Amino acid sequence: MAELQGQGGGVVADPRGVLRQGRAFLDFFWDIAKPEQEVRLAATENLLRHLREGRKDDELKYTLKRLVEGLGATREAARPGFSLALAQVLQAFEEIPICSVLEQIKEKHNLEKVKKKLVRNAAFGNFFGVMALFQSGRLVKDQKALLESIQLLQQLAHHQAHLRDLPRKTLIDIMSEVPETVFEEVLFGILQSDLASAFTSPENLHLLLVGMQKFPGVLKPKNLKKLFGSPTVVNEENIPRLVELLQSAAKSEKKDKKLPGVVFDLLQVSLKEDAFELFWKEGVENGLLKEKSGPVSYMCYRLLGSALPLLSLDQLQMVLKGKVMQHYGEHVVTTQLPDRFKFAPEMEGYVDEFLNSCDDLERQLAVVIGFSTLTNQGYPVFSSSSRVVRHLQPVALQKYIDWLKDMFLRPDFDCCLDFSSNRQKQNQENVNIVQHKIARLRKWIIHRLANIVENQVKTEESLVMDISRFCLFHAFFETKKKTSQIREANVLPSEPLDEQAHSVTENYFFGLLQTLNTLTVLGDTAKAAALREKHIHGVTADGKLWIFLLVEYANKLLSSEHVKAVKPFSKHQRDAWER
Repeated sequence: MAELQGQGGGVVADPRGVLRQGRAFLDFFWDIAKPEQEVRLAATENLLRHLREGRKDDELKYTLKRLVEGLGATREAARPGFSLALAQVLQAFEEIPICSVLEQIKEKHNLEKVKKKLVRNAAFGNFFGVMALFQSGRLVKDQKALLESIQLLQQLAHHQAHLRDLPRKTLIDIMSEVPETVFEEVLFGILQSDLASAFTSPENLHLLLVGMQKFPGVLKPKNLKKLFGSPTVVNEENIPRLVELLQSAAKSEKKDKKLPGVVFDLLQVSLKEDAFELFWKEGVENGLLKEKSGPVSYMCYRLLGSALPLLSLDQLQMVLKGKVMQHYGEHVVTTQLPDRFKFAPEMEGYVDEFLNSCDDLERQLAVVIGFSTLTNQGYPVFSSSSRVVRHLQPVALQKYIDWLKDMFLRPDFDCCLDFSSNRQKQNQENVNIVQHKIARLRKWIIHRLANIVENQVKTEESLVMDISRFCLFHAFFETKKKTSQIREANVLPSEPLDEQAHSVTENYFFGLLQTLNTLTVLGDTAKAAALREKHIHGVTADGKLWIFLLVEYANKLLSSEHVKAVKPFSKHQRDAWER
């Protein structure tokens, strides 16, 4: 058997009859071409082991030929398998000159000589060849191969019908791995035309943005001005074109449901250029949001979520009271039907990640309050049972709880980003809108407070008792006269609670009682740890029942002349209580 039919349909010469040595060696290549990833990975591993143990030049030479041919296989699923295998072989055998492999790739998949019907295969053969060289980790160490690979990718970028934006994305990935000296000496010259045409496509813009962040010493304002006439990217003159490019990026990646890299990098460059406010207000709010398009809207929401960790306190407050937040709130309210795409879980993920990674309590507080004040006719659109509060630092959590209680007693809609849907606007003629909003806000707040305990956020006993007392008091009591002796009676509500508000609070309080009855013992003391080991629930660290502590508090309220029960006890009920 002097020659063998290759995976891509061509013929591979058998150097010195290497294939006569065994069928097992051939089977590696058939398995590498299979669509199942596990099979491909196992075949690659076995091939490498075989080559290492055999150390036969003829087998290695045949392996390279076979893998290079497979890069342009007719079956699309086979190409990545051959590319990964080639990368692993080049990584394992550093004596193989990387330039010679690149020459093999270009010769085997020659775009100028190939028949028209095989241009697609040849384009992919070249692309997956460069990918293999890059993934081997050796490309950025060989300047000649690096230069030729970049030039090949530039050539492949013209085959957009087949490869779309893959060559540009790979070029960006390679550039991200290159040291600044290599970029300046080897790549800057051949990439100048791409960088100068940054405003012609999202891919070229992305190339520039990555370069600016990776090589600030090369792509400094003076050189930017030479490239495209402006020392900065984010400026008033460029905003209209930037908006068009971001809209294009949103539509091209709508199926991926992720923030396009070019958008996030533009955000970072705007911060670096001290032009974030211009970018956000003119580029995002007055630019992108004006287009009534799902993909563009979702991109704006993702941009907001991704921006949270990068922004200062002032920038956070600006963004959280802006048009993107309101737009997001309207989306949440209008997509409650079962068949509509809901972005809320994704946004909660962004908030959760931010609070988990942020150690600045002021910024933590700004974000959690910002989302708690995005309201639809008084009712926050952020879930009252969201578990993101578990990441709040103790001081931030205490401040958030104090803020919730204060908002319950003195609702302040001036600090809210409040909106109404079109249907709500039509139906609110006969409704006392202020009372309606207060009732909705108080319902959300009391559930939010109760849920902090229900979710067993890492809280102190004093904090749990604080929430429980607050809920009990406003479920069953009201203040006749302010007194400092009872904390809950020391502040009068700006708007008295009506019967419905007491009833709602009562319902959540009974749910809270259930939670307290099964609550794990809190605290870091040895006594608390011992009680936890015995699986004892519903008690404080010193062994007192939570229910008993609330009964004691209720007794104090019943005997106080400063408060009164919402529904006074009958004599029979009072006697039963006192027994």
